[in-house]
Amino acid sequence: MAGVHTDLLLGRAGDLLHRGRAGRAATLLAPVVGEEPGNVDAWLLLARAQLALRRPAAALDSARAALRLDPHGLETLYWVSAAYTATGRHDLAIAAAGRACAEDPGNPRLIERHGRALLAAGRLAEAERVLAAGAEVAHYDAGLRVAYGMALFAVGRPISAREAYGHALDLEPGHPRAAAELRRLSHGERRIVDAATLVAVADEFAESLRVPAGGHRPAPDGRGALAHLATVAFAVCLTALLVLAVLDRLTPVDVPGTLIVAVLCLAGSAACATALTRFS
Repeated sequence: MAGVHTDLLLGRAGDLLHRGRAGRAATLLAPVVGEEPGNVDAWLLLARAQLALRRPAAALDSARAALRLDPHGLETLYWVSAAYTATGRHDLAIAAAGRACAEDPGNPRLIERHGRALLAAGRLAEAERVLAAGAEVAHYDAGLRVAYGMALFAVGRPISAREAYGHALDLEPGHPRAAAELRRLSHGERRIVDAATLVAVADEFAESLRVPAGGHRPAPDGRGALAHLATVAFAVCLTALLVLAVLDRLTPVDVPGTLIVAVLCLAGSAACATALTRFS
């Protein structure tokens, strides 16, 4: 029964990740790995959640826990590589991806990971070669085509990049990553007027793919500011209630009951908003 319960929890966590609820997934998975430290799938899901939350160090800890249990697993090597990339430890990221590709040559997902690890390290020519060879072999994979297009743009070949994104969209119409990168490319192309601007735009794009040592700092998503605002509103409402209670008890001022009810409702709304922004 315990195994069935764990499988249900892991399925739930995977569904949360798919729906972009990484925080909830991480909260769900933490006790699972605590109770079952030998569960590779749980560690990998937790690593994915931490990566989605832009917590690279925590993601790496989870991925390495899985690696100790499953040192040759393709999925394990994939997420170890992704976690090393997120922390800016590029040699190790590339090595893990290379090991995975050696275990399963021609696997498009692993080739893409290898190529993206090289792009994040700024090794553009190598990335282009790896992804070009992969796209030749796994010509049916849209994700690999997108990564190849990104490498082409980074080395200053926007026309070829556009073709690669087009192939990806032919393979999977509406592919979100291909569509997003095509829009990004179109935006960059509008600034290209000569050889110098081509180099500048390509270099800027390549730099955007690089991951610095230690990883990127988490980008603010606005939730922290909203949580702060909700907390302040809650505190103000509580203060207002206290003032109204003092006026009602200690002074001859007649405080309308409807005013107290309104302030209580506002306080409750602020408390709910605080909870939602902090724990969603």
